[in-house]
Amino acid sequence: MEQETYLGARLIPAPERGVWRLGKAKDPLKYNQITADDADRTSGNRWSLVGHGTLYCASEFEGCFAEALAPFRVHPELRNVIQDDWHEPYYMPPSHLPLDWRTRHTLVRLMPDKAARFLDIDDNDTLNSLHQELEPVMARFDVDKLTHEHVQGRDRRITRSIAAWAHEQRTLRRAPLIQGIAYRSRFAARQCWAIFESTHLEEVETQPIWPETEGLRTVADEYGLTIR
Repeated sequence: MEQETYLGARLIPAPERGVWRLGKAKDPLKYNQITADDADRTSGNRWSLVGHGTLYCASEFEGCFAEALAPFRVHPELRNVIQDDWHEPYYMPPSHLPLDWRTRHTLVRLMPDKAARFLDIDDNDTLNSLHQELEPVMARFDVDKLTHEHVQGRDRRITRSIAAWAHEQRTLRRAPLIQGIAYRSRFAARQCWAIFESTHLEEVETQPIWPETEGLRTVADEYGLTIR
């Protein structure tokens, strides 16, 4: 993997075979944006920006499913509180994936431009460099030293500030220098990619989602989900 450095931060290319996007079947390549009102909120998607689209992808199917199916997990304590309600006919059983979820989603393999480089946010040198570059911003969030815990944490103002900095970096010819963020999922550290809208992507193939699709059963078992 050919890597580069920029101001001490590590930049890496996408996988040789591209990345996978799990999206809605009707518009699988819909980029995510946040509103100006959401910019100062701690919740929301980790790398999304105001006015600029971000496409969330993963190196493998498992990463796509791990991110997408996380909301369907049911905490054991919650099961005990409302388990009687689930026996009612108008409630879906706990930890069951909705019957039409698979048909409403699809997998798309995308090939970023070979020259595209992504900020490796899990690299220690990258974190040290970013803290220096964003020290005034980090100070506002009471971050004395930027760490992996902040990148994986729940305060999305920190990660969105990093994404905004990466998006703003330019070459001498004013072209985008960084095409997105390479990061590990909070779910079993699977490799994921947040790709900025300005990045050229070639759509290589699409795949429907079947109960036996590679990676789906692995993630379902990990989360305790029932797939139909």
